[in-house]
Amino acid sequence: MPNVTRITVSIDEPLLEQFEKFLADNGYPTRSEGVKSIMRKALIENEWLTENTDVAATISMVYDHHKAGVMQKLTDIQHDFGELVVCTQHVHLDHHNCMEVLILKGLASRIQAFHNALKSVKGLKHCTLSAATTGEDIH
Repeated sequence: MPNVTRITVSIDEPLLEQFEKFLADNGYPTRSEGVKSIMRKALIENEWLTENTDVAATISMVYDHHKAGVMQKLTDIQHDFGELVVCTQHVHLDHHNCMEVLILKGLASRIQAFHNALKSVKGLKHCTLSAATTGEDIH
């Protein structure tokens, strides 16, 4: 186990009660685990604001593959941003609807531009970016 430092934090009672409820609702076993999770989330959000830092992400899309041109346009955009795409997963949800999940690694600004290009495709039912980290600078 790495070195652990104990800290003391002063918190108003109403905020602590809200935090305790948050911990219970989200299954955190201890306050420490909840605080560490929130700290990591803030650090990851900060990574996305830093220039020239590689980040990771997923983009999830749902579309009707029968809509004219949707699949071709999505494929063209993916090729335009090919350096970001680590892998893709395509599944058939039903006779009409498909879901694609793209796993990405690259500069946050480039990933956001990719997401913006994809979500502008007419006929797309859903397109969500989930920001993540490569983990290199998060402990």
